[in-house]
Amino acid sequence: MLQTFFFILLGFLDVIATLALMFKTFRWPFWEYWPQLTIIGLVLSIVSYLNRMVLDIPSYDLAIQFVLCVLLLRFLVKVSLVHAIDVSAIGYLGFNGIVLLVYFGLLRSGIVTVDDGQQSANWGTFIIQVSGELAAFLTAYLLYYYHYGFSFIMRPPHNLYYTRQLSGFKKIKAVVNMIGILTIFASVYWIMNYHESIYILLLIIVVSLAILVYLSYKRDLQD
Repeated sequence: MLQTFFFILLGFLDVIATLALMFKTFRWPFWEYWPQLTIIGLVLSIVSYLNRMVLDIPSYDLAIQFVLCVLLLRFLVKVSLVHAIDVSAIGYLGFNGIVLLVYFGLLRSGIVTVDDGQQSANWGTFIIQVSGELAAFLTAYLLYYYHYGFSFIMRPPHNLYYTRQLSGFKKIKAVVNMIGILTIFASVYWIMNYHESIYILLLIIVVSLAILVYLSYKRDLQD
């Protein structure tokens, strides 16, 4: 029972940390949307628990979470679908990259083991989660404190019924987003099955995130 409580609580904090990265990257006011973000955090943390501990499909958990996050941003926060995919891709890539870096540090220091990184729930896993969450919250705070981030996506609510033809730039960005999303979906599988290839995964995450940030920077300059 205690382990279940910690799993859902830390899963909730995972989601909130990811949302904080999304909102601060695009300079959206985080606390103004706290009721909606709390609902998103609760829904995704409970779904994650069901995926991992009840249905036993941990390899698909992150993919399911990502899709639900996009939909919940669309219907609760009123973010347009295209922009919901944009901010979710950057948020999830950023959070997973931070967690992997923290995991490497904990692994090298001997605080956690490889098995801890491959388990759904044990005390070593919880240490990795809490450390990653703290690092993600710190990153989000630094983005806010130093006024970093992008402003080309206006704060929600968006006009959800306005559509226009995608430009060549946006098509390129959509392709990069899909690569980033596929990287997110693959990350859990690689961590659980191919520990020796985690460095390759981290490189892919960093490259995908760097490209997304660069394209966002270019778009910000245009606007």
